[in-house]
Amino acid sequence: MRFRMAAMWCWMAWFGCKAALAAEQHSAACTRLPADSKLQQFQGFPIRAIRVHSEDVFDLNADKVYWFHHLANRTHKITKPDTILEDVLFQVGDPLDAEALLETERLLRTRRYLRKVEVRVTEHCTDGSVSVTIHTWDNWSLLPNISLSREGGESKTVLGLAEDNLFGTGNQINLDYENDSERQSYLVNFRSPNLFGSHWNLNTLYADKTDGESYLLALEKPFYRLHAPWAFAFHLEADSENVNEYLRGDEINEYQRNLDLLQLSSGWKVAEAERWVQRISLGIEQHQVQFDTTEYTDYGKPEDRDLSQFWFSWHFVEADYRQLYNVYQFNRVEDINLGWQASVQLGWFQPWLGAERSGWSLQTQLDKAWQLSPTDLLIAQFRATQLQQGELEQRLASSYAMWIHQLDEHQSLVGQLTYAYGQDLFRDQRLSLGGDTGLRAYPLYYQTGERLALATAEYRYYSTLSIAQIFDVGYAAFADWGRTWGSNPALPEDSAGQSLYGIGLGVRLLSSHSSRGTMIHIDLTKALHDQGELSGLEWRILAKRRF
Repeated sequence: MRFRMAAMWCWMAWFGCKAALAAEQHSAACTRLPADSKLQQFQGFPIRAIRVHSEDVFDLNADKVYWFHHLANRTHKITKPDTILEDVLFQVGDPLDAEALLETERLLRTRRYLRKVEVRVTEHCTDGSVSVTIHTWDNWSLLPNISLSREGGESKTVLGLAEDNLFGTGNQINLDYENDSERQSYLVNFRSPNLFGSHWNLNTLYADKTDGESYLLALEKPFYRLHAPWAFAFHLEADSENVNEYLRGDEINEYQRNLDLLQLSSGWKVAEAERWVQRISLGIEQHQVQFDTTEYTDYGKPEDRDLSQFWFSWHFVEADYRQLYNVYQFNRVEDINLGWQASVQLGWFQPWLGAERSGWSLQTQLDKAWQLSPTDLLIAQFRATQLQQGELEQRLASSYAMWIHQLDEHQSLVGQLTYAYGQDLFRDQRLSLGGDTGLRAYPLYYQTGERLALATAEYRYYSTLSIAQIFDVGYAAFADWGRTWGSNPALPEDSAGQSLYGIGLGVRLLSSHSSRGTMIHIDLTKALHDQGELSGLEWRILAKRRF
């Protein structure tokens, strides 16, 4: 018996040594690949290993490193490898699919907590297998949210704190305080972009406002990749707030709007090819909006509406992505899809769901981008909706185009055109110009109407200046023109009909190592007419996601 036990132990030891030696030899038979190796040349090769290599927020070997860079790295929780792997669209043992690696890279780039992502084949072994390395660079994710602006005599302040990578898990939580001419509000929001690696999203929100409250609970599994087989969404929202109506930027009427919304939908892939997919979706929603007067209601309130409906939609998505620079931001890779994207949704209003009257709605949209030359990019969008319910016949069609001409790697010219045509729009959803809607020299809602035209021209300069690895600096000079048509019959005067012009100069500070990718806009603007308080220069400081 002892002899048998000894023999068994010797055999196991010999086998273990042989296995270890074989593993060592197998590892030694792998060749390290150069960084510029093409994914396509390894198409179909089995994946033997997936490695994650994560970099901290700041490069401490760079020039001009200060004490706060060291402190930031020491106090930052690097994204956990498991968090990265939860978004990976391939597994060990799968045949390598170059498109799956590129899709994984694009998906990871949408995560705010990552500044840069590279997915590469890094080893090729003699048995024909390959190793894939996911190299990521973290963003600083604990951020203040500060926005101060003044437009047309009105000020707006936003103060808050956000954590976009809670304990390295990719979950987000933020607290905000906002104060403007309409309300003060306190907000808390928690969002998980990928629950337990299942590609389900969770979003919860509560806001306490001086004029009401807001609640949101949303659970969704989107079409997270081109060929995802199905999607699901549950959305529950309640919102109560006061809405102001304006006449040339001045508040002249107020009413309270109460929204209750419950949506449930599911979608399926029905046809596909290598670079495109068709999907259909079914949905049901209860959608009720009620209005109440306040002590400042001088010109009445809109009529209540109930748009509860059952709907069916069709979507077409073509994937033709390019990695471009200086489109919406600067100094960052941007994934721009040059493929066609189209959708049609047909809904039927149902009294058994709560709708006041039967009817139907139609929504269509079309998106396309063209790289006209190595230095020219054209992006176009079209939207159209039609709603028929009882005597209400509502229509809205809008088009948008942006042309970007790169003068060189540091300069570009950008032109944007927007046109929208509406009929019988809801009173609280009329088209408006001013402030963030495009006319930067004018206050919000300076003009409102049922038709709108807007044109902007901008010169952009992307400098090489970096302020302590905190801000990348850009500059802009711009000119805006716009006008609306169609008066509001409920108000005593007409704010539409006059063409508005404005010019300005701006500085753009891109928080290059922050998870929000926030761009601070510091603008000095001039409205080109001399009407009262708009006759002088106006300044504003805003935090935005785009240049």
